[in-house]
Amino acid sequence: MLIGLIIIILSISFDQITKILARTMLPLNGPGVVWIPGLFEVSYHQNPGMSFGALEGQQLLFMAATLIALGVFGYLFKDSDFKHKKVYSLSIAFFIAGTLGNAIDRALYGYVIDFMHFPFLDGLLNAIGLSNFYNNWADMFLSAAIVLFSIDLFILDEKRKKEMKKHETTPQGE
Repeated sequence: MLIGLIIIILSISFDQITKILARTMLPLNGPGVVWIPGLFEVSYHQNPGMSFGALEGQQLLFMAATLIALGVFGYLFKDSDFKHKKVYSLSIAFFIAGTLGNAIDRALYGYVIDFMHFPFLDGLLNAIGLSNFYNNWADMFLSAAIVLFSIDLFILDEKRKKEMKKHETTPQGE
């Protein structure tokens, strides 16, 4: 559990530091700084909604959802075990870090600071009716958490269950 707490603290710190840098070094809604043409650029944006600006201004709803999510993630965090369930444990730590990273922004500013843009996704998003999107490290941690949790749930958990059954049915003398 200590490793999980360290990951949470380091992840939130990294997220908040990068947001402060974006806020202080980039103009609001200004031209982006291209780091890798066609792949990655940074530009400072304030997002008062959730993904793609949905539910803009619904701060009470966001805070209620955040508290519920943190309650669920906190409950799951009690089962963290970096020795036997690394992927599960890392996913839960990332769920908590990502949720808290964006909650800190909402509490401090009333919006989430977004600054990372991946232009190669624009065509796909426009094709399904979504505009360009910007995100931050908290969002990246949440995305990684979803992938890791899914891998653990659908692949690794089955392996653990099979291994436990194998140990339960094997006689002690063998």
